[in-house]
Amino acid sequence: MRRYHPVMLEVAHELTHAWDRASGPVDVAADMTRLTLETIGRAGFGYRFGSFERAEPHPFVTAMIRALRFAQLQNVKLPFVRRAFAGSPAQNQADIATMNNLVDEVIEARRREGGESRDLLGLMLTEGHPMTGERLDPVNIRNQAITFVVAGHETTSGALSFALYYFTRNPDVLAKARAEVDAVWGDREPGFSDVAKLRYVRRVLDEAMRLWPTAPGYSREAREDVLLGGKYRMRKGDWVIVPLPLVHRDPAVWGPDPEKFDPDRFEPAAVKKRPAQAYKPFGTGERACIGRQFALHEAVLALGMVLQRYDFEADPAYELKIAESLTLKPSGFTVRPRARARAAVQTS
Repeated sequence: MRRYHPVMLEVAHELTHAWDRASGPVDVAADMTRLTLETIGRAGFGYRFGSFERAEPHPFVTAMIRALRFAQLQNVKLPFVRRAFAGSPAQNQADIATMNNLVDEVIEARRREGGESRDLLGLMLTEGHPMTGERLDPVNIRNQAITFVVAGHETTSGALSFALYYFTRNPDVLAKARAEVDAVWGDREPGFSDVAKLRYVRRVLDEAMRLWPTAPGYSREAREDVLLGGKYRMRKGDWVIVPLPLVHRDPAVWGPDPEKFDPDRFEPAAVKKRPAQAYKPFGTGERACIGRQFALHEAVLALGMVLQRYDFEADPAYELKIAESLTLKPSGFTVRPRARARAAVQTS
């Protein structure tokens, strides 16, 4: 994480440069996606998507979104609905080829360059199995890389977007978080160890992910016949989906007003009192998110930097709308960032 911090900081500065130049409202989810895509690309694979230099998304992103939507709609029985929202099978194959070709080019460029690199790509290319010494084959590395890029930016961008939405709707929370940033960071650029000191900002992020976990659920298969919860009979091989927005709103755990945004739910004493399975925004078990610490460091750093630098003007008439694809994000949410009078931090 110490190696990743400078990359995260570099990309966060690109976000603030873009917001400094903005003459009107900015699309929060779009810019958070630029931030997180650029961060995982550079930190994990040494690849620059040029996200803040483009008016339109990178072709990889366009292909990725369409391919994910195509996969999700495979259970829709009406072909014209699938084509309308996700394109044809031929388009899907072209999108997959676009993603594969880009990643193959990145891998081949790294092989030609040689040298030692300890990012994700470098480790996949050079490290072998601890017992057998066997290395990942090129197709496996490609698929792993695509998975890291997809999972490494979609969920974090949604969490950041929801956190900023709740900041604009809760002035007292915004003031408290900004006061923490001012007290801990002041006007200086944050170092690696400064990020974990923003404990209240982290609680805001946690509460945003409670209400809107951007990876909205996970599935489990019954290994044997079982009566689930003393109520639901499941046979071996049956599947159950755990919808996290409902789990995270269970009144038995979160109290009589689970819809209320309240970061104090994540004070240490409150966390200790809750069942461990009541809050699972990063999934659970062996398949829980491998990038959790990466995402949390990146998100708290980005939130701290925009709180340090900007006041936010949001449309008071905006009502939260959820865009659902592979992940959840707010749709149509914009803010007008205005430089704070005291914001005089280094910007490059």
